[in-house]
Amino acid sequence: MSDSKEMNLIDKVGRDEKGLLYDHFIRITFGETNIEGTVSHNFYATFFGKARELFAIDCLPGFTAEIGRLYFLQTVNASYDFKKNFRFGDIMIVRIRVLRVGNSSFDLGVEFINFRTKEICATGKQVIIYTDLKGSPVKIPDNLRAALMDALSPSQSAL
Repeated sequence: MSDSKEMNLIDKVGRDEKGLLYDHFIRITFGETNIEGTVSHNFYATFFGKARELFAIDCLPGFTAEIGRLYFLQTVNASYDFKKNFRFGDIMIVRIRVLRVGNSSFDLGVEFINFRTKEICATGKQVIIYTDLKGSPVKIPDNLRAALMDALSPSQSAL
């Protein structure tokens, strides 16, 4: 596949044995690399954040109408494990999955996948708290909970 055809890829939603997945595609540019020519660590968080927002827009009904008006989503924990580097020109797939849904929080997982080699180059996880507009944790409403639960694997959502 030529580079121009690769860049015609758009974000996609799919499902496999692990549940719903959301893929966001990024072409790595010089601005996202460090002096060593690899993607800087802070960009992994930036890419995760952008893919997370796009996942919410595309997969969570009412998200754009309600976020910031009725509630906030606050990241309270984020972690990353790095295995292999991305370099200038690579195409990265940022794959988001819902890992767990609690009473007032949920966990999102991410895989940073090299488009050409299909290797998982890094993984990450964020714990997100659903809060009222004052920042106090509150119960995730039924409509959001249902969408998040639907994203889990069948074995996880049965728990």
